[in-house]
Amino acid sequence: MASALALPPTNDCRAERGGHSSGLRASVRSDKCPQDGCFRRFLRGTPVAIARTMDIKVFSPQELTLVLGALRNIVVANERFTDAERALIEGVALIHGVEVDADDLEPVAFSDVARVVVEPHCRKRAVQLALVAALVEGTPSPATNTAVRSFAQALELDEAGLAVLDEVTRGHAFLARFDMVRRVRRFITNSSQFPGFLDFSLPFLGVWSNESMAARYRELEGCRAGSLGRAFYDHFIDNGFKFPGEAGGIPMVFHDLGHVLAGYGTDPQSEIQQAAFQAGFARRDGFSFLLFGILQFHIGLRITPVANGYRGLFDVPLVLTALRRGASCTVDLSENYDLFVDKDCPLDEVRSRLRIPPLARE
Repeated sequence: MASALALPPTNDCRAERGGHSSGLRASVRSDKCPQDGCFRRFLRGTPVAIARTMDIKVFSPQELTLVLGALRNIVVANERFTDAERALIEGVALIHGVEVDADDLEPVAFSDVARVVVEPHCRKRAVQLALVAALVEGTPSPATNTAVRSFAQALELDEAGLAVLDEVTRGHAFLARFDMVRRVRRFITNSSQFPGFLDFSLPFLGVWSNESMAARYRELEGCRAGSLGRAFYDHFIDNGFKFPGEAGGIPMVFHDLGHVLAGYGTDPQSEIQQAAFQAGFARRDGFSFLLFGILQFHIGLRITPVANGYRGLFDVPLVLTALRRGASCTVDLSENYDLFVDKDCPLDEVRSRLRIPPLARE
């Protein structure tokens, strides 16, 4: 369960104009990730995720040692151990406040992990980390795929991503796309923001528009510079996107709102980070977006029609940092946040209130 923590005092611009602050309906723990070390510069200042986000910091010290050993077993199943795979294992350890040398990890029997890691949520995270580890270097080998499935079987965990991993390994791109589209569609249609199939699909296909909705978003142009509303408006204009309600627009805005709040661009390298950030803040099956991002922008599968597939863009430190930044957000942007409540607030103030850590610039 998440620990309750009062939000820090702030000059809330909504209160100044007689608004309300009821849009936030979640709390966050105040723990901090470690501050030193080479990889830690990517994680500096990132709070621990609240419950039900795509959190990674879920393992006890004893569990962590075994899970890290299991991840090493999985990635070396193809008789190779790359720097990116080391970075993933060592990054997961650093998120738990522990420094390890991945090369020094001892082989671990999956049955030993199952004996110690018994909580279902922790088992789910362990298997999902195994899926990510298997994809770090691109299309997995049959041996790696088998190792992941053996690990999941030992933990008695049936994660839908196992089927996708198997399909990617076997070169069944169409089936992998189909399963991912179905999983993401399920997330979208179960969201409280989903307007219904026709109201979602017809504007997207360009055959219908909702002028009153579109006008509301266009009016954000009148928000002052530096505000959330103006930043959101500029994001659409600068990228040539259609506003919600316009023909060709998408009536659900949590993805683009995430771009604005996280500060990630729309180039392919930034999009995989945005997918990880989105995975972090989503309370329902956030892992689907992390897996989607890896497949679309690293494996090269074109899952969405609005973006090409790309290969080799999984920068482990950047993606883990984005995931942690999203998990730090105190509200699920796909469910519990109304952009228009905060439209006149300074963007940096909104980020601070939502506990989104600053984006480190190289």
